Amino acid sequence: MTGTPRRLLVGLIAALALLVSACGGGDAGSDTPSAASDPNAILRYAFVQNVSSFDPHRSSNAWDMVNLRLVYDQLLQEDQNGEIRPMLATSYEFTDGGKVLQLTLRDDVTFHDGTKFDASAVKANLERAKTLETSTLRGALRAIDSIDAPDPRTVRLNLNSPGGNLPALFTERYGSMISPAAFGNPDLDQKPVGSGMFTMTEYVPGQVTRYTKAANYWDPEAVKVAGVEVYVQTSSPTRLNMLRTGQIDMTYLDPSVQDQAVAAGLNVQSSQSTTIFRMTVNTAKTPFDKLEVRQAMEHAIDRRAIVDGILFGIGQPTAQLIPPGHWAYDEKVAWDGPDYNYDPAKAKQLLAQAGYPDGTEFEMLIPALDDHRAVSEAVVPMLEAVGLRPKTRVIEPATTPSTFFSRQEGNAYIGASAPFVDPTTQYESNLAGQFTNPWNTTSPEFTAAWNESLVGASREERLPAVHKMIEDEKDLRRQFGIYAAQPPSVWTDKVIFPQGYKPAYAPTFRGVAIAAG
Repeated sequence: MTGTPRRLLVGLIAALALLVSACGGGDAGSDTPSAASDPNAILRYAFVQNVSSFDPHRSSNAWDMVNLRLVYDQLLQEDQNGEIRPMLATSYEFTDGGKVLQLTLRDDVTFHDGTKFDASAVKANLERAKTLETSTLRGALRAIDSIDAPDPRTVRLNLNSPGGNLPALFTERYGSMISPAAFGNPDLDQKPVGSGMFTMTEYVPGQVTRYTKAANYWDPEAVKVAGVEVYVQTSSPTRLNMLRTGQIDMTYLDPSVQDQAVAAGLNVQSSQSTTIFRMTVNTAKTPFDKLEVRQAMEHAIDRRAIVDGILFGIGQPTAQLIPPGHWAYDEKVAWDGPDYNYDPAKAKQLLAQAGYPDGTEFEMLIPALDDHRAVSEAVVPMLEAVGLRPKTRVIEPATTPSTFFSRQEGNAYIGASAPFVDPTTQYESNLAGQFTNPWNTTSPEFTAAWNESLVGASREERLPAVHKMIEDEKDLRRQFGIYAAQPPSVWTDKVIFPQGYKPAYAPTFRGVAIAAG
C-alpha cells in the first residue's frame, strides 16, 4: 500500500506542511495507492558524497549507511518513528542487573557468499569491530568486555560498564553484519559481502554504485525492485535537473531550489532527519580559548533569520545537538532563551569581558557544499556586527576533519553532523581523547553525565542523565547547534512508498518500488 503524495506549495502552505511533517504527518508515496509496481525496475537515487568504505568496521562516516544498508543487514533497525525494532536479532534484553545484553537471532539468514548467519557470526563481527587495528568503531563498543555464543540463536554481550546506547548503535555500522568468511578479503572495502537486500555489481568512485536484488532474501516484502543505482552529485541544481530529465527517481535538494521542484510537478516533502548544522571552534587557539568569546559567538547568530531567510522555513532552530521533537531534546536548552539566544549587545559585552572590546579576527573554514556556503555567508555578517571578523577559506568537504582536527588549521567552521542513532553519539566528541577534541576540552561534570547517560535499559530511565549531559555540555561551548536540517526530499510520480514511509535525509529503501509503465 502507499500513502498520499504531497506537493508542497510556497509560502504559508510550505510552512504548514513543514509543521505537519515535524509532528508526524501523513504518509508519502505514489499518487495511486493501488499503483502496480514493476519488479524489474531500477530505483535510481542521487546523493552528495561517496562512501568512505564498504567495510562497516572501517567506515569513518555515518552517511555511508545510505549505501551500506543496501548490502548489509543490521542486528536491529530503527523504524520511521525512531523506535528500535527487530532485524537480524528478533529481540534483545538486558539481564544480570544490566551487566549482560542478550540477543536472540533469526535462523533463516544466509550471507551472499553462502555462509550461514548465526551467533558465531555475530560474535566474530563484534570482536573484529573491537580489535581491528583500523576499526573506526572500537571506542563506541568499549562497554563490551566479552562475547558468548551459547547456541546458534543466542548471543550474550558481557559488559564492563553501562551499555544503554548499544541497541541504538546496533541499528547502524556497529550492527552491520559482514560474512566472517570475507574478513580476509583484501578488497572488502570496495566489494561488500553482507546478507542485505542487494549485492553490489559495480562501483565507480565519485560517480555511481549499482546493486542487484539478492537471491532468496529473508524478507522478500522489503525488496520491490530489481536493483538500485546510487549516483554521486554534489550540486543541488544538477540533482534537480536529473529528476526533471528522468535520470533519477529520488534525491534531496537545498531549500533554495524547492520552488523549482514544485513548479516541475515533482513531489516535495521535508526530510526526516537528526542532522544538526553546528558551529565548532578550536578552543586551543585565540580567541576561542576563552569561554566568553565562545558564548559571544553563539549570541551573535540569529538562528531564526537563517532558517527563514536561507532555508525558506525548512528547518528548526536549536541551541543543542538534538533536534526538537526527538526523545532526548532538552527544553531547558532553548535556542530563544536568555542563555543562548540572539543578543548582539550581550555578545559585544562578552567580547569586552574577554579582553576584546574592539573585536578580533579569526579564520573560518567553509566546506565546499552548497548548503554550507549559504549558511556561512549568512553567519559572517552576523559575526562581524558584534566584532568577530572572520577571514573565510573554502576547503574540500571530505578533508574537513583532517584539516580542522588533525592539522588544526582554522579557528572555526560550520558543519553538518551525520545522522545519529543515540544522543551520546552526538556528545561523545566532548570527552577527552577523542579525534574531534584534540585539545581535550571537557569537564568532570560533563564526563560523569555522559557516562551516567548510558545507565538504564530504556529511554525513560536514561533521560534525566541525558538531559544533564546536554546541559553540562553548554558549559564547554566548544560547539553549538544552529539548526536541525530538514532539506526537501524530492521524487517523481513513478516512486511508490510503503505505507508509513517518511522520506529521510539519509534514506532507507526497504519496500520502495517503481510504478509499472
